[in-house]
Amino acid sequence: MTSTFPYLVLAMTLMTQGGMAEAQTAGGPMQVIVATPQQLSVSESASKTVGVSQVQGQSAKMLYGDAAKPGLYTVLLRLEPHKRIMPLSHPDSRFVTVLSGIFYVGFGDTYDETRLNALSAGGIYTEPANTNHFGETRDEPALVAITGYGPSGTTYANPADAPGAVKK
Repeated sequence: MTSTFPYLVLAMTLMTQGGMAEAQTAGGPMQVIVATPQQLSVSESASKTVGVSQVQGQSAKMLYGDAAKPGLYTVLLRLEPHKRIMPLSHPDSRFVTVLSGIFYVGFGDTYDETRLNALSAGGIYTEPANTNHFGETRDEPALVAITGYGPSGTTYANPADAPGAVKK
């Protein structure tokens, strides 16, 4: 029987010091990645990541693929404490897994705190295409993995809620 230790060492090497960026380029072959949520580095601003809410205090890391193009993608999304995502939708159906923290998610065209469901690590939910949903973090950050088949995008139910929208 052969040991899997050398493969684990290789996978962890890919995870360090920019290895994540090298591990998965858009359209490239899938690489081996083995990591706990604590080992994942998600520190890039989400402001230019397609298919996420782009609220301030959010960072993202494209783990596989390119959400702006046709094909499978997975993005890691980190939300700092006390962040709110107003109702929005995406043109593609997506599957979301909470990796750490608690993420509160609800569905509908208007934000309604009474409709929020608390999901801790291991919790899952789906975002059917063009279905408005909203969410928030409370006293702790949350890390989620979003997988879909692009191209993706983000449309706020109320355009005035979009980050960068001119408030009247």
